[in-house]
Amino acid sequence: MSAILTNQLSSLTGRSTRCGEADVTGDAGPKPISLDESTLAALRRQDAEAFSQLVESHQRIVLGLAQSMGLRGADLDDAAAEAFAAVYRALPKFEARSSISTWVYQIACRTFWRLRQKRDTNPTAALDQDFADARHVSPLDQAAASEQEQMIWSAVADLEPRQAMAVELHYRRGFALEEIAVVMECPEGTIKTLLFRARERLRQRLARKFNERDRS
Repeated sequence: MSAILTNQLSSLTGRSTRCGEADVTGDAGPKPISLDESTLAALRRQDAEAFSQLVESHQRIVLGLAQSMGLRGADLDDAAAEAFAAVYRALPKFEARSSISTWVYQIACRTFWRLRQKRDTNPTAALDQDFADARHVSPLDQAAASEQEQMIWSAVADLEPRQAMAVELHYRRGFALEEIAVVMECPEGTIKTLLFRARERLRQRLARKFNERDRS
């Protein structure tokens, strides 16, 4: 959860940070869809009601992943829609070898990784960096009960894409390392390395930001 990263970075930077209590960072929200045989069959035939439930159950984390990659405003809507469209197209081929949630997040990560690469390699296609509209489930906006918290999660969005994904899944969403490895389709050791490098980069960046703020 975000409190873990906040506390770790507080000790690294020597600053006191208070974690927000907004429910977008916790477990509140729609329960995961129950994947019984009938629901699985409905999803595979792309039943509209079953798909709607799937979206409702997973949109919070999908939006969080998108924001951790630096997507904002209308681009956030477009990215989430593109991810769920990819999920919808792939449903007939879902073999249930992993949980439906892991599978959805895998597709979302691939989608957002591609969009981030497009932004980074084509400056003319740069995505809007303003905060998301108030109607969005916005981890960076709603989770920040303090200026420090906002600074941390804004800095996360500027990380290397895989580092940002790992931080989002582990510290905000509480995924275990082995779960993240499955979602991101890489070894668990790689996840540990990504998180270590992300913490180091965040520590350095946030220390500078705090010092600049204190001088101003």
